[in-house]
Amino acid sequence: MSDSDHKTVFLIDHGPAMGESSKQMVEYDIATKSRPQGVVPLAPVAKSLWTSSIEALCEYCRIVWDIFPHNKLLRFVVGDTSARFLNSWNKEEQNLNHLMKSLSGVGPPLKKADGNIMVGLVSAVGAVAQQTSAQKKLLSSGSSVSNRGRIVCITQLKNDVHLKTIVDCACDAVNKHCESASTNEGILPIDSLELVIIHVKPFGSNSAITEHSLTPASKNPKVLVEAQDVKATRHGIAIANRLLHLVQRHFDLSVTSITGIPMKEEQHANSSANYDVLLLHRRLPGTAIRESEHSMWDGELSSTMLLKWGTPKINYNELYHCTGAARVSPVDVNSRPSLCLTNFLLNGRSVSLEHWNNRPDGGTAGSGGSRQMTHMISCRGSDIFLHALGIFRPPFEDPPNISDGPGGKVKDYRISDFGEIIKHNHLLPLGGRVKSGTLPIDGAMAKLDRRTRYWPLVYSKSIIFNLAKTVDPLLEAIVKENLTPDDVLQCQRVIYNLIGLERDGAALPLVTSAGSLSRGINKQSKREEQYKSMWRELEDLLRAHSSTSSKHMDILDCMLECIGKGKSSRTSSSVDKLKSNVRSGANEIYESPESPPPLKKSKTENESSARIRPQKGTQSLLSMWTQRVENTNSQRHVEFYGRLASDGNKAVLYPNFEEDPNNAQNTPANQDRQTPRHGHHRYQGHHRSGTGGGTREEGGRSGRNTPQGSKPKMAKKTQKPYPQ
Repeated sequence: MSDSDHKTVFLIDHGPAMGESSKQMVEYDIATKSRPQGVVPLAPVAKSLWTSSIEALCEYCRIVWDIFPHNKLLRFVVGDTSARFLNSWNKEEQNLNHLMKSLSGVGPPLKKADGNIMVGLVSAVGAVAQQTSAQKKLLSSGSSVSNRGRIVCITQLKNDVHLKTIVDCACDAVNKHCESASTNEGILPIDSLELVIIHVKPFGSNSAITEHSLTPASKNPKVLVEAQDVKATRHGIAIANRLLHLVQRHFDLSVTSITGIPMKEEQHANSSANYDVLLLHRRLPGTAIRESEHSMWDGELSSTMLLKWGTPKINYNELYHCTGAARVSPVDVNSRPSLCLTNFLLNGRSVSLEHWNNRPDGGTAGSGGSRQMTHMISCRGSDIFLHALGIFRPPFEDPPNISDGPGGKVKDYRISDFGEIIKHNHLLPLGGRVKSGTLPIDGAMAKLDRRTRYWPLVYSKSIIFNLAKTVDPLLEAIVKENLTPDDVLQCQRVIYNLIGLERDGAALPLVTSAGSLSRGINKQSKREEQYKSMWRELEDLLRAHSSTSSKHMDILDCMLECIGKGKSSRTSSSVDKLKSNVRSGANEIYESPESPPPLKKSKTENESSARIRPQKGTQSLLSMWTQRVENTNSQRHVEFYGRLASDGNKAVLYPNFEEDPNNAQNTPANQDRQTPRHGHHRYQGHHRSGTGGGTREEGGRSGRNTPQGSKPKMAKKTQKPYPQ
């Protein structure tokens, strides 16, 4: 009752300007058969501005009364030399039949230029101030009533000065009625008034006014003024389309197109064609809001929802779970598709409708998948209703699964992780045991805030939460309020492990929206994109918790330096402290399985690798890679014992050979006679000492160390033993 659309007054100018021709000719003498000779066809006629405006006004009223049979009242005033009301606020006169009978007695516009629309405007303001039956009922019960209304003035203006004169007249009338409301019974003060002035002009006219949306009048802020400029083009259809857009905006209506309606053609009874019907109705739940552009006001209405005709049969007597229902009114009530649809539904039929969206790739939402009926249209008590079906399960059935959400069958909700959050955030009553300090509810809210600062709902929107064994230590530590040095070190190990995964080119586990776990595609570009997404997600997580404490910020700085993004915005002292912590914990960091601990440096270490490795500062990616390669190579063989025990780089093969009493007679003169021909292999062991050759204790290939029962292989005579 307090909305501005409760009372709407139409003021139609009946002066000579409205009697002008629209200059759009209409052929009405159209013979279907051959015309007899000598019969001259009648000349075409042109509608007047008055005729085009009345036709558009009747369409406006028909839509309002079809959709809102109660509490949306319309009143009509014809203004010329005097003001004549065509109906009252009584419900018996709120119908199209009464309006057409009243208009039949008005007659054509005046031809003399002695009319004045100001008289009708004052009467229209007075009609808004009058009480309706619904307002009288509220006042009698002791309730307060906010009196608001709307005046739609259809006239032809001269210029912007003429427009300002009409606005000032309306402001004065509102002030006058507000002053007299306290003394006159049945009169209410006007709290707000919308004045919509529609300037209609014939085709080809150059007279124009400045259009603007609802703005408060300078003389009275209670009056909101809107100016519209429209030409009577296409036999007056432009005026009708302008009023269609206005009724859609004034009463918050939605436009729905029912497509794919099969109807048999009269010419071909055995065939049928599909047609579309535009319907106006009150906005239902889930209907999108589409604001019509100013440049499209004179064009056809565009549908905000597309519904496809369904073929399955629906029992009329069954009740369906609906979330909303609204009366409908066809946009083009006299068209053949609208008449066929109306007659079909009035016979007691009900049709299910499928939500239909055109996809960007040229297909449709219903192609290639299961069809879901979202709406139903049926007749209830001689009125046609559009029902929004409850696409979810009704409350009297089994409780729905958590995966049956608005997005469809989602299978990758983090249900188990959500259960863990519930376990760690129980609230228990403490009664009067809290004496002082921070309230437990504040600590519980702070704990819950830390655990949910970064928490994706589904696994398909995250990568780090799918790396359970690798990232779990960091996820558990980062949500703590205070971190220990071991927690910081554990988080750093996780970061280095992730670097190792990227270095080895390991595929990251990805979860699809259907809930299936899949490994990434083995393409280098695909893996790079996955790791970039992982590092971005990890950075978002650490930044969300970096404000908890300085140690949380240390973890973020460690990650940023490892990926080459520099440092976060902190003081230099904090960054220097972070560097010292990383250097002091370098040995512990390399205890991860991806980065094995370095062995004892050998004396023959490659000097070039020592020059490449940085000596100061934190580890870089190149130094970590170089050291890992060296550690891996050092574990592939056992170092020669003689080299480790010697003073220099050369080792003596048999240092105690001369001290053996059994070999005291082995002189160089008879050495060739006493030593087997294959004995030179043990000298080759000395030659291959750089590559880890065998020692005497390790079973060297000397003749006397040969097992019994086996004959040593004789060397060729061309080979000579190497000198001792």
